[in-house]
Amino acid sequence: MAETSKLLRVLPEVFQVAADTSPPMQALLAVAEDMHAPVRQVLDVIHTVPDPRRAPASLVPFLSRWVDLDWLTLPGPESSRSGSIPVARQRDLIAAAAQLSARRGTVDGLTRFLHLATGVPGFDVESVPGAFHIKVLIPAAAADQLELVSRIVKGVKPAHVTDELMVRPAGGTGGPGE
Repeated sequence: MAETSKLLRVLPEVFQVAADTSPPMQALLAVAEDMHAPVRQVLDVIHTVPDPRRAPASLVPFLSRWVDLDWLTLPGPESSRSGSIPVARQRDLIAAAAQLSARRGTVDGLTRFLHLATGVPGFDVESVPGAFHIKVLIPAAAADQLELVSRIVKGVKPAHVTDELMVRPAGGTGGPGE
């Protein structure tokens, strides 16, 4: 037992020598190893904590706070089932947080954010000429996530810009000229 102890390797040589022949020392090492086992298990996987793809689901809200996405992923007073984001999508948002932050306030950033949060592609944002107003065209597949889309638009668009949400009819693009 004394030769396989991880703890024994870090102890002074006098303890290492004594552990070969001393049953009390062997028992003490066994108890110490058992006491350290839970800590060792955590330390063996600690490198997965900051990785949104590998972190335990219970840590995803914590990671959201690190990258300033907790305003979206943590339940608020107005939160309902339709406004919640599945953990897999939260992981995608956290992984893309730096890119999303760099594009915050842009059409590209808003459409990418909406796609990642809802899991539905095909969002479009139109600027109304001569006004600080945007029209967000929502794919029909995301119509059941209007509360979430609204929270994202309000949280990501520039503060001085007003917004309008419009769900496209199923099967159509709903874009200009249609």
